[in-house]
Amino acid sequence: MSVSNSSLNLQVDTGSKQILRIALPISAAIIVPQINFITNNIFLGGLGQLELGIAGITGVYYLLFAVIGNGLNNGLQALISRRAGENKIDEIGVLFWHGVRIALVIALMGILLTWFVAPTVLGWSLHDAAGVKMAVSFLTIRILGLPFLYIYQMRNALLVGTNQSKYLILGTATEAIVNIVLDYGFIYGKLGLPKLGFNGAAYASIIAEIAGLVAVFGVIKLIGISKQLQLFKKVAYQKKYTQLILVQSYPLILQHAISIMSWEYFYILIEHHGARDLAVSNTMRNLFGFFGCFTWA
Repeated sequence: MSVSNSSLNLQVDTGSKQILRIALPISAAIIVPQINFITNNIFLGGLGQLELGIAGITGVYYLLFAVIGNGLNNGLQALISRRAGENKIDEIGVLFWHGVRIALVIALMGILLTWFVAPTVLGWSLHDAAGVKMAVSFLTIRILGLPFLYIYQMRNALLVGTNQSKYLILGTATEAIVNIVLDYGFIYGKLGLPKLGFNGAAYASIIAEIAGLVAVFGVIKLIGISKQLQLFKKVAYQKKYTQLILVQSYPLILQHAISIMSWEYFYILIEHHGARDLAVSNTMRNLFGFFGCFTWA
């Protein structure tokens, strides 16, 4: 159902109905991962207080990198929205692919940091040796999902920036369903899957992110959005677009990263008081994250 570029108009009005049409799918797309995160913690809580508490530390650690991608997503979204408002369709694909390149470089840096630096930092910061071992083992697996998450976020910027936010829920719903099923299977060894315990949540989350990514790009291809927006017409690297995206995004990246770093520091301090206090703090953060979704969009 593609349309010609001459008839494609991405300009929208700014009325209340239009704002709700854009914001409600975004809210739903944010809520689904939070439900996903809460479900992870419910399953991990069944393993014990230590596992539930460490899930808070590892979850916020991964969230730190996730919000870096979110800051890049917001900056890219603003640039794409402007091009859409000006009806400069040919520049949207260029911006998207440069955003993907930047995201993949940041993802590689995050993976290397997690593999070679995080184990030492966690060893210095946490008191419980068993907790350190559990967190490091989990994160070295979980961080491999970062490239898929970042590409997923760049896709969000593309859809929201071009007034296609209604398709966000398709990918997030797929991700949530796959994650819940695989969490149950991998953590407890059900559904014919191997029992992986705490690390099972890491494998489940990575596979779920890949599933969500495949689902939404399949929809984009099926309904012709990629052709409408000329996504593959200009994919060559141009330095000026990289600079433009970074200048637009870096204040948002810093803002998000600093706010989440304070959460991680808080969890590290709570860990010194024992597994029970850490588990309770993680539960409270889950509740805060869920109800915060209704205003973040």
